[in-house]
Amino acid sequence: MADLEKQIKAALEEFWDEHALIPEAGGPSTVDELLEPIESMTAVEVLAILDKIVETELPNSVIRAGGYKTREEFVDGLSAKVLSYLQAKKK
Repeated sequence: MADLEKQIKAALEEFWDEHALIPEAGGPSTVDELLEPIESMTAVEVLAILDKIVETELPNSVIRAGGYKTREEFVDGLSAKVLSYLQAKKK
């Protein structure tokens, strides 16, 4: 499971680096304040990548409603939810 966790986290880190909306220096604008760096609607796109890694279709419910503010929230939080889902599915 440790190898699987590493693969999941690597995929999430790459997705964050490619898709996160980081406010530019000089302060956030009104739009930036309303949006998380990764909104839940964007985060759902990573499920297609994760489905291939875990070899099963993950439900949208593993994505946190509202999105993710930090890379750590996204990578650590989502990988934990995915692994938890997989453990529960085995039972």
